Parts: sequence; structure tokens; C-alpha cells
Amino acid sequence: MNSFAVRARIATLACALLAIPKLGAAVDPPAGPIPFRNAVDLALQHSGVMGIAAINQWRARKAYEELRANYIPQLTIGSGLGYSYGFPLTLEGSAPSVANFNSLQSFYNPSLRQFMKAAKIDWHAASLDIQDKRDAVILDTALTYAQLAQLTGKITALSEAQTAAEKAQFVSEQRLQEGVDSKLEVTKSQLITARIRLRIAEAQDQSDVLREHLSKLLGLPADQIAVQPDSMPQMPLISQDDDLPARAVGSSLAVKLAEQKVAAAQARANGEHKAAVMPTIDLASQYAYLAKFNNYDLYYKNYTANNFSGGLNLRVPIFNSVQKAKAQEADADALIAKKQADLTKNQVGENTLKLQRSLRQLSAARDVAKLEWEVSQGDLEGVKGRVQTGSANTRDEQNAELDTHDKHAAYLDAEFELSRAELQLLRLTGELENWAIPPP
Repeated sequence: MNSFAVRARIATLACALLAIPKLGAAVDPPAGPIPFRNAVDLALQHSGVMGIAAINQWRARKAYEELRANYIPQLTIGSGLGYSYGFPLTLEGSAPSVANFNSLQSFYNPSLRQFMKAAKIDWHAASLDIQDKRDAVILDTALTYAQLAQLTGKITALSEAQTAAEKAQFVSEQRLQEGVDSKLEVTKSQLITARIRLRIAEAQDQSDVLREHLSKLLGLPADQIAVQPDSMPQMPLISQDDDLPARAVGSSLAVKLAEQKVAAAQARANGEHKAAVMPTIDLASQYAYLAKFNNYDLYYKNYTANNFSGGLNLRVPIFNSVQKAKAQEADADALIAKKQADLTKNQVGENTLKLQRSLRQLSAARDVAKLEWEVSQGDLEGVKGRVQTGSANTRDEQNAELDTHDKHAAYLDAEFELSRAELQLLRLTGELENWAIPPP
């Protein structure tokens, strides 16, 4: 192997290894909240999933080069030293020789060309897999970032609700001591406070898990993770009249990967069929230096120490039931790949339509939650006015404030569920990366 080939191989390995994130690499902690675009960039740089996909692409390329190398002469140099008594017999099929040189390369092989075609398709399909993994990382980052932002606002709203509930509970306890309220009213106030504490604990636990997950995605310490909600791009307007299922099937990386698998499986099946019926021709040559101590001069009339032969090695298949069965097996694999591609298309189309139609319900639920929040704010203002006139008490005001904060938290939940469906739909239609990383 010459020095250029060595340098080329080292460069290829280096490129593949650079795609793998460095474990334990030091990353400077952010000075403040991480903007969404920076979070996506960090996740793509740090992603181990994309590193594995890059290595798989490199491996698929080497598999193609392995098959292509059959058309390049394969050279071997060796020796078959051995002692001969009587007629010089062969050693494992080769005549005993002081030194020998062999070369072999494929010259005409239709089945090998089909196998090369399949390997090349697999190599190109690996690039689609990298893009698919890239979209998966972007989606994971976007969903985690958006939910963490939603939970941050929700915890704030629930904390304010807890303050209002504790005030209402205190008022109920005071009214119990004054003989105005019953013990049941105090218990109801305590129940409301306990429920809010439970919801805060659930939201806080979920937030901690999401922050830890985002830290793993970005390669940053969890205690340094803080989101900036207003840095997320606005969601594009998605119409119910658009034929999104057809667009998704046409742009889906999953569908393209399935189609590439069909093409590769069909090429392999063609290769197996050609191996059963088509002739193959190899170019071969051999040189051997033979010694007299192997008795060649005694048993061969025209002995010479230097011997060379070269030419074509023609093989014509006549009957090979094993290869025929193997070809039929490859046909079955190609048929399975075709059926799987059809299933993938149907699944992508159905999932896209389901998400597209769910947007109407989720959008309506978000609007209802927002209106309920606005109504509760109006009710709170009305209660405050009645408190000033004496027609309502402090506990009524605290309960109204509690309801406002509770409705605010419900609105944040509904907003995130709508955003989740929109992000998943963007990925299915192939528009996620343009949304997350707008082109200049």
C-alpha cells in the first residue's frame, strides 16, 4: 500500500471519528438562559445518535469499496517450502516452491455488478439515515425545550395559586375560630392546598427530568440549563385544506429509506439470479520458483526453476440447485422490502392526517383554556370590587385568585399539547429543520 493510500485511509477514519462527540469534553457553561437556536446547534454537535449514523455511513461505503475491489488485482507473495521424497506432491493444492507470486481479479461478473449496485444504494441510503437522525435530534430538542419552558411558566402559576390557596386556608381557619365557618370548610381549603402542592411536585419532578435530558442532549451540566421561551420561532400556519399526507409521503425520509431498501434488495436478487445462470471470467496469474531438492529435475523432463502461467479463468454454471434456492430467497427478501415500503407510506400518510386533524381539536382546546383563563381574570376583578363594597369576603377573593392561576396553568398545558402536535407534523412533512434553523 503506497503512502497516498495510507494517508487517504487515515483521513477517512479521522472524518468518521470526528462525527462522534467527545465524551467528557469540557463545555463552557452558558452565561444565562440558552436561546433555542443555540440549544439546537449544541444538540446536533453533541449527538451520539448522529455519530453512530455517520459511522454506519462510513461502514456502508467500505462495504461497497470491498465489492468494487474485486476488479482490482489482488496480489499475494508467499512460499511453499517443503521436503520431497519421490514424486513431488502438492502441499494444500500448491506445488512446493521456494517463492511464489499470485494475482487474481474479476474481469466479467454480472452478479458482482448487481451486488455492487446494492451496496452503493445502501451507502447512499445511509446519508438519508443521517438526515433522519438529525431531524430526530432537532425534534427531541425542540419538544424538550418547549415543555421545559411550559413547565417553568406552569410552576410559577401554580406557586402563585399555592400562595392564594394558603391565604384562603388561613382565612377559613380564622373564620372557624370566629364561629363563622364550619370544620368542613377548613378541610376543603386544606384539600385545595394539598392538591396544588401535588401538582407543583409533579411539575417540578417532570421539569427536573426534562432538564437532565436536555443537559444530556446539549452536553452541559443540568444546573446550567435555563430556557428562553421567547427565542423559539413562531409556528407556521397549518391549513386543514392542504394535502399534507401526500406531501409527507413525498418528503418523508422514512419512506425514502424504505424505497432505497427495496432497490437494494432487488439488486441483490438480480445478482443471485445472474450467479445461477451467467458465466464469470477472472484474470489470474502465478509465478513460482522451484528448487531441485523437491525432485522436479528427476520427474519432469524439461525442468526449469522459474515458472509462470497466466490467463482467463472461465466458469459457466450448468446446474446449481443451491444457488437457485438462494436466488428465490433473495426474491422473497425483495418482496418483503416492497411490502414494508408500502406499509411505511401508509403509516406516514395516516399519521400525518391524524396529526393534521388533531390540530383543530387541540387548537380549540387551547382557545377554550385561554378564554377560561380570561374569564377567571374578569371574575377576580369582580370579586375584588365586591370585597370593597362588602358583598364578598377575603376568602372569596383568594378563591377567585386561586382559580385564575389554576386556569393559567391549564392554558399552558393546552398550548404545549398543540405545539407538540405541530412539531411532529413539521417533521413528517420535512419542514422541521427549516423551522428550527431558518436558512439565511
